[in-house]
Amino acid sequence: MSTIARTPPALHDRQAKAPLNCSIFLTDIVGFGDPQRNDHDRAALRSALLRLLTDAFTESGLPWRRCRHQDRGDGLLTIVPPTLSTTLLVDPLLPTLSERLRRHNREADDPVRMRLRCAVHVGPVQADGTGFPNVSVIHAARMLDSQPLRCSLATTDVDLAAMVSGYVYETVVQHLRGPVAPGAFRRSRYRAKGVPITSWMYLAHPASGTDQQLD
Repeated sequence: MSTIARTPPALHDRQAKAPLNCSIFLTDIVGFGDPQRNDHDRAALRSALLRLLTDAFTESGLPWRRCRHQDRGDGLLTIVPPTLSTTLLVDPLLPTLSERLRRHNREADDPVRMRLRCAVHVGPVQADGTGFPNVSVIHAARMLDSQPLRCSLATTDVDLAAMVSGYVYETVVQHLRGPVAPGAFRRSRYRAKGVPITSWMYLAHPASGTDQQLD
């Protein structure tokens, strides 16, 4: 007579509490606190960002309601469950979000035109009731706030600039064969909070409607 192995209660509890490897998508509206914008403009920007992200995620095969979201004031943290492919966060999400952003900016008045910084990473994530205090989320935030990403928006006319982690580049980007190609990413090395980081930057160029190839 065969027996069914049962997980010991203590081990089962540890498994239930252990963080899962999730995809992390972090966004930030550039110049959100610009004094040329008033509170009505900022409310309109927040509403527009939520609409753009919801539509772009859905169009990219990433059900918005299956993800967890944290409002960050001038942006949004989205935790994508491990059952959804990280690849979708790069292709088709980045070009899809970029195109929707271009459409928004063509129709919007100056104060509510939007430029975005994004970061994509993968790692263990677990909510503590008020947020996600995981090093993987901290790493994504450091990429989002990195000087190379900020400079790319200050010195180009792109509407969307994204950083993907080294892990995402090696496991996802290098194997892409669709509209987003590995050549559209440039390696960036920098320090954030004293920590050396290597990540890969992607720029979506608004003038041509295509991804900008980076040397």
